[in-house]
Amino acid sequence: MLRKKKNRKKNKGKNKLISRRNIAIVLLSIVVSLAVVYSINYFGLFKTETSTQMEGSDASIQELMDKMKKMLNEEKKRLLIVPNIVEKKIEKLPLKERNIIQTKKESEKENDLSEIKDYKKSLEKLGKHIKIPIIKKKYHLNERPKLAIIIDDVAFSHQTKMIKQIPFKVSPSFFPPTTRHPDTVELSKEFKFAMIHIPMEALSYANPEPDTLVVGDSIETMRARVEQIKDWFPSIDYYNNHTGSKFTSDLSSVDKFMRVAQSEHIYFVDSRTTALTKVPMVAEKYNIFLYSRDIFLDNNLGKSEILDQLKKAIAIARKHGFAIAIGHPHANTLSVLKNAKSLLKDIDVVYVKDL
Repeated sequence: MLRKKKNRKKNKGKNKLISRRNIAIVLLSIVVSLAVVYSINYFGLFKTETSTQMEGSDASIQELMDKMKKMLNEEKKRLLIVPNIVEKKIEKLPLKERNIIQTKKESEKENDLSEIKDYKKSLEKLGKHIKIPIIKKKYHLNERPKLAIIIDDVAFSHQTKMIKQIPFKVSPSFFPPTTRHPDTVELSKEFKFAMIHIPMEALSYANPEPDTLVVGDSIETMRARVEQIKDWFPSIDYYNNHTGSKFTSDLSSVDKFMRVAQSEHIYFVDSRTTALTKVPMVAEKYNIFLYSRDIFLDNNLGKSEILDQLKKAIAIARKHGFAIAIGHPHANTLSVLKNAKSLLKDIDVVYVKDL
């Protein structure tokens, strides 16, 4: 009797397993069937009559391509909107929590500093022994050295709040507004002096900004882009390039852009994201005084490394009369600058326009 009961229990257990497995298979089959039916209906892959399919094949292909394009555009919009919502939520957090999130983001981004990586790669191509000349304005020896510090990639209010805590003049460079960072126009109005961080094509950057200027753009395209930015930021006339290692190393592209800059009365600061930049050559051709970056402050995101870079910028300013340093709105970069007043006591820290 006991054996029979045990056998019944075993058989019962087997039946349960079998029934569950069968249910799972049936459910999976239904899902797959529905997916196939949906695909057929959505994409119009099949027609009921072969002759109709042959006759309308071109139209079907075009319709399929249009639908796929629409889906991709919708996905692109979704991806742009989601980060913006996330940023908005972050901005509502207390400053301490925002700084923690920012620090985590920075540690993730440490190996993806595109502008700096591109510059290092271009140096490797040329050979480290080669020095890239920078055109320098002549200063009288009795003048105090001047240092201009640009903060690139400014896009959000938590960044501007931290920048405003720096106890000397810095030049924030704002992205043109996009879906991801729509508030840059209003944020720029919080500063006495601000710049435009105009996106240009890079050699190795996977996430370009919308409407990035690319090699092969016509002078009309470049002019339209600059005019659009001027409509948004009518009081800002100093621009520097975001990425741009490919664009600024292309002589024709730089020539067209500098002609637009001249005619639109804007001043261009070469971020020197490549050692192969053609901007100095074109500036000399059109007799334009060129502002060029001397130092990236945050090649590495450690505070001691950022401080070392700032000291190098000060040394260049003392040697040549002035220097331009570029940093980014990382928590560590802004923290080092906030506490660097004593280090800069013998230097005039000025806006780029005052060099």
